[in-house]
Amino acid sequence: MRRLICLGIVAAAVLAIPTAQSASAPSVTLNVSNLEVRYGDPVHLAGTVSNHQAGVPVDIFARSFTSSGFIQVAHVRTGKEGAWSYDGKPGIATAYEARTGANTSRRLLVGVRPAVTMTQLGNGRLQVDVKAGRSFAGRAVKVQKLDAGAWTTLAQLHLNAKSQALLPKSLVPLQSSTVRATMSVNQAGQGYLGAFSTPMVLKARWVSLTLSTPEISYGDQVTVAGRVSTRQAGMRLTILARPAATPEFQPLTGLTTGTGGKWTLKTTPKVGTVYQAQFDGAASRILGVGVHPDLKAMQKSHAQVMAQVAAGRSLEGRAVQVQQLVEGQWKTVAKLPLNRDNQATFTAAQLPGGASTLRLAMSVNQAGTGYMGAFSEPFVYQR
Repeated sequence: MRRLICLGIVAAAVLAIPTAQSASAPSVTLNVSNLEVRYGDPVHLAGTVSNHQAGVPVDIFARSFTSSGFIQVAHVRTGKEGAWSYDGKPGIATAYEARTGANTSRRLLVGVRPAVTMTQLGNGRLQVDVKAGRSFAGRAVKVQKLDAGAWTTLAQLHLNAKSQALLPKSLVPLQSSTVRATMSVNQAGQGYLGAFSTPMVLKARWVSLTLSTPEISYGDQVTVAGRVSTRQAGMRLTILARPAATPEFQPLTGLTTGTGGKWTLKTTPKVGTVYQAQFDGAASRILGVGVHPDLKAMQKSHAQVMAQVAAGRSLEGRAVQVQQLVEGQWKTVAKLPLNRDNQATFTAAQLPGGASTLRLAMSVNQAGTGYMGAFSEPFVYQR
């Protein structure tokens, strides 16, 4: 009987050992710096033990979204006042807990957002990159623009095998804008939260265009000039031209900007022409220059006056007029068709007698497609 009593006392003592150990082990707390982090960013875990002593061992356990159970990821010891800390980098949604002996802290779940970044390439296009612990090929991202305090979607793009997507240059805003890339929680998939990139401020893109004069005579030059939005030298741009009766713009030349982003071009249009400059996806306003046929009067012997027209093409059969200045008004006194050399000779019999002020004139209808009407310089005629 006494032997049975002794065995019972020993068994009770053995069973009481874990309870005593649990009671003697300090409890441990757990806090995290953020309940949501971006992929690749650290999360700071910290806490204290209840006895506030230094040197107490603390084990950190983690269970990621893809794991079936907790595994130990770190072993630390408390410092001053029983405080401990650890920096982890969860690659996907991960639960953490701290243990001291048989005591376990509360369990905290840290959500992970894919790392979404957006950069502007040298060609002006916007590139979206998404990084996490897996590929997002085929998943969708959105590029958004901030309008009046609200984000509006410019485009939805699908990621390639490198988890990248490019926004076409035509969709990049020309005006100064704030943009970002976003990925919804559904597109991020299991184990990840939705994500967005840091907003990016895009500078306005523009190119200006001016003309030295709106009208010239055939054979004269016009200066086309302007400036680009970067105000930097060495920027490439393209000048387009569309002559009269031509349906579409065609590249005229490529230019490189000078100091301050300024550019200039001297050109000799043969007929009325409109111009436009293009730079980094931006287009200037469209301006046109009108071309007059170059009409000159030459006085010849026997009081004849010859009209000579330069227009770069034959105007044979088109009419030229002689006009006389009478009491401040120009009055037509003679008219002749041009010959194959774009010339017409007025005889003395066709011209007024005495001294008079004359000029030659050609109407816009007679000048033809692409040309404006023309006048010669006034001259004094006498016979």
